[in-house]
Amino acid sequence: MRIYVKRIIIACCSFLVLGSCGKDNYDAPGSTLSGKVSYQGKPIGVRGSNQSVYLQLWQDGFQFRSAINVYLTQDGSFSAQLFDGTYKMVSTSGNGPWGGTRDTLLVEVKGNTSIDYSVKPYYTLSNINYQVEGNLLKASFDIETIDNSRGIDGVVLLVNDTKFVDLGQYAAKIEKNDVTTSHVELALDVKDVLDKGTAVYGRVGLRISGITEAIYDSALYKLK
Repeated sequence: MRIYVKRIIIACCSFLVLGSCGKDNYDAPGSTLSGKVSYQGKPIGVRGSNQSVYLQLWQDGFQFRSAINVYLTQDGSFSAQLFDGTYKMVSTSGNGPWGGTRDTLLVEVKGNTSIDYSVKPYYTLSNINYQVEGNLLKASFDIETIDNSRGIDGVVLLVNDTKFVDLGQYAAKIEKNDVTTSHVELALDVKDVLDKGTAVYGRVGLRISGITEAIYDSALYKLK
């Protein structure tokens, strides 16, 4: 009798375990949402290291509703694997070199989907030029004020021996804090970095008062 009871208990446990495994065996998301953060159709350069800058996706109609973070690369692009459906894409207040309004973009994901997420940055950088003269990397660019509610803390020229070039990832930099004109010129001695690195990249940026994340050139300049 005892053996018979044990067999029944084992059979019930096996049924419960198999049932649980079947319940968790969902298909992986098969659609890709890709795009870029832009202003007037032009990409916004951001810090691409350490998953610093991100957007969020929300989806209504689920009991346990939570945000899906979508991280930006330094050229302002993003990509996420999702299930087909309707999502709301928002920015997070204080994250990114743009205003704090949480502009909501309704996104319909069906297969591979591409979008632009428009933002209003405090400043933009344009007419960016780089030039190597001897041991100096020279850079110049123009600053356009889009939203004057925040001032400029400084402008920077950075170089690194990897393709990650930002204020968290650099081998050398020069910064100018007293920015009084819309046209900026910077020069940085890059001899040590060029001597040691097998590849060297440069990038300019602008720090905004009260905002952790700077705005950068959306493209890299390859010195070596």
